[in-house]
Amino acid sequence: MSNDASAYPEGAHGAPTKTGLFGQRLTLMEELRAETFAAHARLQCAPYFQALAACRLPLESYVGQLRALAAIHGVLEQALASCVDARVASVWTIDMCKLPLLQQDLRYFEPRTVADLREAVEAALRAADHLRLRSLEQPLSLLGWLYVLEGSTLGAVVLRPLIARAFLLTGEEGMAYVHSYGPAVHARWAQYQQRMNALRLSAEEREGVARAAGECFDHLEEVFLALHPFAPESRAFLITSINPEAGRHPLPADAREVQASIRAGDICWRRFPYYEHRYGERGRRFARSDAAWQATLYQYEPEQIIQQVRWLGRVLAARGMPTLLLQVQLEILVDELAAAIPERKADYEKLLPAAADLRAMRCKHLSDDRLEALADEFDRAVGPEWSARYPRTGALLGAAVADELEGNEGAVESLRSWLTDAVRFPAAWIVAVAATLAQARRQA
Repeated sequence: MSNDASAYPEGAHGAPTKTGLFGQRLTLMEELRAETFAAHARLQCAPYFQALAACRLPLESYVGQLRALAAIHGVLEQALASCVDARVASVWTIDMCKLPLLQQDLRYFEPRTVADLREAVEAALRAADHLRLRSLEQPLSLLGWLYVLEGSTLGAVVLRPLIARAFLLTGEEGMAYVHSYGPAVHARWAQYQQRMNALRLSAEEREGVARAAGECFDHLEEVFLALHPFAPESRAFLITSINPEAGRHPLPADAREVQASIRAGDICWRRFPYYEHRYGERGRRFARSDAAWQATLYQYEPEQIIQQVRWLGRVLAARGMPTLLLQVQLEILVDELAAAIPERKADYEKLLPAAADLRAMRCKHLSDDRLEALADEFDRAVGPEWSARYPRTGALLGAAVADELEGNEGAVESLRSWLTDAVRFPAAWIVAVAATLAQARRQA
């Protein structure tokens, strides 16, 4: 971590002052450096960095750092991308995203099955929760968090050779995050400083951004203190090992069930390319982590399982994923779990009534045959090229109509709005979407 603290003007006690050498007002970036000087210094002294420099840092600590930062960046980058404050938008650019780099590193270590560190995960999730709340209450606070995390790209220049030596890594393998911006890191930092210093903020707003930056440093210090040293009993396999953004929901205790869940998520992902086109790699991670959570439900009573699945179905339908997708994933999951551990097949089949319940609610409005007919008619309307890109889109549209009629508000609009984007789809496709929705409503 580095925000070039040594560049501050220093006061009588060695700490940065709020004014320059000749009494002039500091720029926003200078003020942020001054206000976070002490917090930055504390973080740099964390045992994590001392162990890394001495080549004694455990792999769990490094991978735990990647997972913790992925959880935080996931929240930060989503909030930045959707922020309506024009001042935030003037600073943030999409090419500043670090989450894809963190995910690239985590995929590299995935075959090693590295355990989570429970306390570090909890610290990261607390940071993410705090950031999520602050972004809603005070959007400008995002600039404080961004200042800290963007500044870490400077420190990464120093950390790269230490990480490579400690874990015998070469190139960007396992180190894409600390290689962000490559040789352009100082130029990118200068551009970022210019955008920040160009902002017109009141004194109170500046203080709020600085306060948020201090909060970010405090949370990061909590994370890094939990990453090293750690007690052996802190090791655990948590849902964050599959998806750092998944929060706190349970993960199967049996590694075979975890792997079966991952396979089920991937199979459903491939069966419906809509997933990938719309949600990208992030959607795939959630497909996996959702399946892993579903794999824990068989321990509950049948009615509880159905209630839990219905709840997830409502959440997903409102986000553009009709319950048809959840039904299919549950059926695939049962098959994968039973294949992995045949002697527990009867336990896993306890999930099937929940899948049947989703189907029954849909079929009250549109039968399976109706959905297939809608899918076929849609494919004919858009032609072979587009139907191959997005198979079964007509069925998804019909399922969304059924979900909405079942009381899932927004189920149609969350799907329709994306599928009628004129930048993404041709006119014939958009006409077919409207026609299919109209036909589904007539037949329901």
